[in-house]
Amino acid sequence: MNQPQICKIHIKNYRNFSSVGFDLSDRQVIIGENNVGKSNLLRAMQLILDPSLSDEDRRLEESDFFDGLEAPMENNQEILIELYIDNYFHIKNVLCQLSDATVDLDGRKVLKLSYKFFPQEDASGKVNYTYIIYKGDDETNFFTHGDRKYLNMRVIKAIRDVEAEMRNSRTSPLTRIIKQKYDIRKEDLIEISEALKSSGANMLNLPEINDLQTKISKLFNSIISYSEDEFGISLRTMDIDASRLLYALRPLIDKRESGNTSLGINNVLYITLTLLLIQDDTIKTYLSPTLYKKLTEQDGDEIVQRYYRGDDQTGYHLTYDLKDVDSQLYDFLYEHNSNTNGVTILAIEEPEAHLHPIFQRLLYKYVVLEANASLIITTHSTHISSVAPIKSIIHLVGNKSGTEVYTAANLNSPDKEISDLERYIDVKRGEIYLAKGIIFVEGIAEEYLVPSFAKRLGCDLDRLGVIVCNINSTNFWPYKQFADLLGIPNVIITDGDYYHTVNGEKIFGDLSDESHANFGYFGNERMEELYELFIDEDEFARFAELDITQQDEKLNKHGIFVGFYTFETDILNKIGKESDRAIICSVFNELTEGGQQQKDNFKANLVSKNYKKCLAQIESSHSNVGKGRFSQRLASICTRTMVPDYVKDAIEYICMEVRGELDE
Repeated sequence: MNQPQICKIHIKNYRNFSSVGFDLSDRQVIIGENNVGKSNLLRAMQLILDPSLSDEDRRLEESDFFDGLEAPMENNQEILIELYIDNYFHIKNVLCQLSDATVDLDGRKVLKLSYKFFPQEDASGKVNYTYIIYKGDDETNFFTHGDRKYLNMRVIKAIRDVEAEMRNSRTSPLTRIIKQKYDIRKEDLIEISEALKSSGANMLNLPEINDLQTKISKLFNSIISYSEDEFGISLRTMDIDASRLLYALRPLIDKRESGNTSLGINNVLYITLTLLLIQDDTIKTYLSPTLYKKLTEQDGDEIVQRYYRGDDQTGYHLTYDLKDVDSQLYDFLYEHNSNTNGVTILAIEEPEAHLHPIFQRLLYKYVVLEANASLIITTHSTHISSVAPIKSIIHLVGNKSGTEVYTAANLNSPDKEISDLERYIDVKRGEIYLAKGIIFVEGIAEEYLVPSFAKRLGCDLDRLGVIVCNINSTNFWPYKQFADLLGIPNVIITDGDYYHTVNGEKIFGDLSDESHANFGYFGNERMEELYELFIDEDEFARFAELDITQQDEKLNKHGIFVGFYTFETDILNKIGKESDRAIICSVFNELTEGGQQQKDNFKANLVSKNYKKCLAQIESSHSNVGKGRFSQRLASICTRTMVPDYVKDAIEYICMEVRGELDE
């Protein structure tokens, strides 16, 4: 079953955040630079939902106010944090407990929980700061510790001592699973304790423990195993006294204690146990004989008998995979075997700690795509962010006015385009998320040459954090929309694709074709559709009436830079110096497999400005050069004077925007 999720957050005046509001989906990946506020964003949620925080932990100080505020307490400023919770109607105990937190959000009913830190005047007239946590819009309707039993949050910190937590029976998720999800009879524990004392063994032969062991092993290997070899997970007890038998359980990985395995594997085991702890346990994989009998007595439709097999000695096991169980069993068990455990939203800071890149990707794919829990992850790992669903990304960007939060949760693109974008980012390994700026280009030639052109112009893209993204098409819209939603400055460089028309048909060419009366620039026409997204209808209607120069000026203001012909033709057309012409010829001569005549022909075509034939020779199977190979070699020896004007303008635009020098 889907779990309740935080669908919207609003934060005012808290730490990195001046005033932000943004939407979320049920699986979130928070990315951003160090000190931009990823942990503070989680802390804001914890102030409301985390049951492990004390009242004192929730009481803030002046240092918790947004840094941009001057003397916030003297000026009676407030901190406000609002969480909106969706997808809770099927969780009956949450629905009953928190029905008074219901508000309307964009036409749907959601739960609203708020934290407010504010000044309050006492009877003597003295002003002190206090806080309240309340439900809905009623500040007198408090959200209490009792409410957190039904809806809460757990955070696995970035800096965590997994081994210490696993050994501590109070903090160990293994101990908590046993206490919360299994009802083991004391008589059985006494009997097993005596047997262990006499045999000297340390393995518990209890059906409940065997069931838990199977669950842990299955989930652990689902997360991390990418070959046929699986890790063997088993449980042993470190104390054979009946009263401490269960609380002294320790997991073994391939017969070694977790403390003796790698830090990364140990980390995954801890996350595995935590996921099992918070997952909805309405449908149990094991029923004791007593519980099975109780349920079947209330089961007139024999639902339980259909799904469970076993006997009164060893108990009864679920014979179906959980994903194959229909809602009838869920509803029956929810009604007759009520689980008082609340819903937990899990946040994991930097789950990639100590993990091989392959394990990072596998961990994320399971945790985000398959785990039956509402999850929030912070990460610096491109291996994780590259496989994250596009709509799960939350991008934190720091600036002078505080951290801004950008999310792709409301990305409005067709599913096919979103899939293309996700595949593209997967291949690029998520470097797009780390960018301070992006130059979108349509082909491999631009990918090789634009960074080199930038260097010749005195702009080091690497130092500025600007990356060149080759989308291998002219469909820039989903990429630009995505970058804009994430708050990443970006520009587009695309071909002008000059053409003339003959009998209504577009004939694409170069400057030698300019004598034709019926001509146009297909690049401008393509970008006209994208330009419509930035302006009002009246301005868009006038765009087509403008001449090419005026259209380019309009497009340039929105970071769209269109050439005249093709990228390669525009480079060749810039060549004025004999030294530049010699460089172009030397690259062709070095790469071509043709003879001297072919080299002479290339030079003659270049001198006469017959660039169509030059490009045809580069792409010819006889020369075996290819535009990508040619551009790759030219990139190392190109000159400033080869840079087309529109490419120069695009590079300067993105560099100025990243530096914060661009006039609004």
